[in-house]
Amino acid sequence: MKLAEITKIIFSSKKLMYFLILSNLIGAVYGFVFYYGKQFLETPLHLWLFVPDCPLFSLFFAICLLLILLKKENSFFFFLTLAGALKYGFWTVFVLLFFNEFYFTPENFFMYSVLLISHIFLFFESFLLIKKIKFKFYFFLLSLLFFIANDLSDYFLNTYPKLPLTELNFMFYFTLISSFVFILLALVLVKKLNKKN
Repeated sequence: MKLAEITKIIFSSKKLMYFLILSNLIGAVYGFVFYYGKQFLETPLHLWLFVPDCPLFSLFFAICLLLILLKKENSFFFFLTLAGALKYGFWTVFVLLFFNEFYFTPENFFMYSVLLISHIFLFFESFLLIKKIKFKFYFFLLSLLFFIANDLSDYFLNTYPKLPLTELNFMFYFTLISSFVFILLALVLVKKLNKKN
């Protein structure tokens, strides 16, 4: 089944839309409260935007779907959300598997297994936004600025998520490169899949 057909089926069903909105809101709240709650308390208020990477884009995705339901679509916000869900969906899956001994301890195995599955879901559900984006080049530039600011905040102002402290240099470069790769991927997907429109 093609992406356009899947998108049409989901967007034509309010029940599926509400399910996706609710599931992403639950994921966002869990991330904000339980995963990043302590970190919020230890971080200055002006840096809070840069603390919760995946929950933020789960929230953004839920907002995107709500905007679609309300017929108040915003291509820039959709593009930013697409790029962010791609980046942090992939980033989290890679990090959890690459540092599996750090995360998948016996006491945390279930929680990180659920997080692994939910971030795979975050990555792929972002494709639903592609057909709703009327791309303009400044989307790319503003998104890139946001992600670079986020990456610099994470690794120079300590707003990064829980990571092996011995691997922070590697993670900084991996994260920074990921910003370029996934914003470019979002651009290519939007251009290629919307070419016939």
